[in-house]
Amino acid sequence: MNREILFRGKHVDNGEWVYGLPSYDTDGYVTEISAYKGLGCSRAYMVIPETVGQYTGKDDKNGRKIFEGDMVKTKKYGKVIGHTNVNDYDVFKVTYEPAVFRLTNNNRGFELVGIGTDYEVIGNIHDNPELLEASE
Repeated sequence: MNREILFRGKHVDNGEWVYGLPSYDTDGYVTEISAYKGLGCSRAYMVIPETVGQYTGKDDKNGRKIFEGDMVKTKKYGKVIGHTNVNDYDVFKVTYEPAVFRLTNNNRGFELVGIGTDYEVIGNIHDNPELLEASE
């Protein structure tokens, strides 16, 4: 099975998300994303390096692609309240650690495994920083 390689980043001029393949500067930061527009033609867009994230290869329960930097909610792991794990939704940030995408919040972390229908993208750390605070 082939995994789709895709990145996104916020365009420096208007803050819109751009999707495509990355270009790196001499320090190893992604500074441009080349978006392909039919017939193999592409255009490079300057992006804010801190906003760049890779597609995890999973889509959520609504068919939305899950990217590094997204915030997802899931019942897959329950929710920790006090010292008890209850059957409820918890919110996690999608991160990338060497060779694996993870779900993390201040209480715990898990590998992003299973099927996409276990998860729902509710925003991302760049457009919805309040979601990151709520998960902490």
